[in-house]
Amino acid sequence: MSEHSPAPTSTRSVYGFVLYITNYTLLLLYLIWAYIPTPWLHALGLTYWPQKYWAVAIPVYVCCCILIFALLLYPGINLMMTPDLSSIQTITDEHARIPKPAVNGSIPPIYDIPISDVCRKLYLKRKFKNE
Repeated sequence: MSEHSPAPTSTRSVYGFVLYITNYTLLLLYLIWAYIPTPWLHALGLTYWPQKYWAVAIPVYVCCCILIFALLLYPGINLMMTPDLSSIQTITDEHARIPKPAVNGSIPPIYDIPISDVCRKLYLKRKFKNE
């Protein structure tokens, strides 16, 4: 098998199982810390825990950061990476497929439609018989 194959291997299954158990253990610890009153935790001998404020504040901060990223930063990064309309990169690039002649009666190969053909079809006025 290839080194980068998505097929399951025994190593990946072990890592996945360990991550699964770790996540549920951390979730259980978080819920215990968030919902059990502090005096009960002290009675169990668990005396050093962060304030209960952080049980609510951390998820709120994480959600706000995700929201800011999703609504502001990600679209901004994409707009910065987009070339200007006057750039030649908006017309063609190194991955463009140039049309090749096809054999008569066969299905033509896939290719990129030239921008001049697109503009001719979309924007030039057509002369109809009834005009």
